[in-house]
Amino acid sequence: MLLSSDMGFRAIDRKNAKLPMMMSNIRIFATALVAAALIAAPAQAGRILGHFSDGVYSNPQKIFNVRSPFPGEPAILDGIDPDNNGAGAVSFIDEGGRLLGILYMNNQIKNDEEIKPEEMRDWFRETGFPKFFKVSLPNAEILRDEPGEIAGQPAWIAIARLPGGSPLGKIVHGFDEPIHSDSWRGIAIVAHDQRLYLLMTELRVEALATPDWKYDVDAADWNQFLPQLVDLYQRIVFLKQ
Repeated sequence: MLLSSDMGFRAIDRKNAKLPMMMSNIRIFATALVAAALIAAPAQAGRILGHFSDGVYSNPQKIFNVRSPFPGEPAILDGIDPDNNGAGAVSFIDEGGRLLGILYMNNQIKNDEEIKPEEMRDWFRETGFPKFFKVSLPNAEILRDEPGEIAGQPAWIAIARLPGGSPLGKIVHGFDEPIHSDSWRGIAIVAHDQRLYLLMTELRVEALATPDWKYDVDAADWNQFLPQLVDLYQRIVFLKQ
């Protein structure tokens, strides 16, 4: 299985760190990266913009540090797009296709102490989801979203389906590009200081999913993924700006 990306960012070698991160054609870029064997590489391989050492990822813009949610040396994809409202992202992916990621943009609504869940909802639906996901996966859709909490803070919680957005792709005979299954993401939007953060986790883990796998978005426990995102949020150390 091969690693891919759906976040509107490229994984990129440090030598190319000054190149602009384009928010379009990500599926093409992701496939190109696979072909170039920049796939599922340990963080120490130097193919990220940030720094990873002793289990801690350091954001290249010195916004935050975060302890890896997975043991050992997970695959890491990160990227920045300063011209797109200060956007950036990092995702950790293990060999089975489990994914936990942090995406962010500048918060142009109001400070984090005043922002309301409904304003996070509007940002997610009108800005965050389109620019992070639909730009590269136009058929991506929000299946359910509601107000909630992350570590005691107001949040906006959602489930999204990303057609062809699975973190891992399969090499299939007769196809020039890896085949990616659909992805279901558990998502939480939180505000901190001057930014809005989109925390996400993969609900359909490729290595564990059966052919008839499905996620019931109408179930009473539809947001059962929240503990994973709470744990991810608590691993973040925000740095003074």
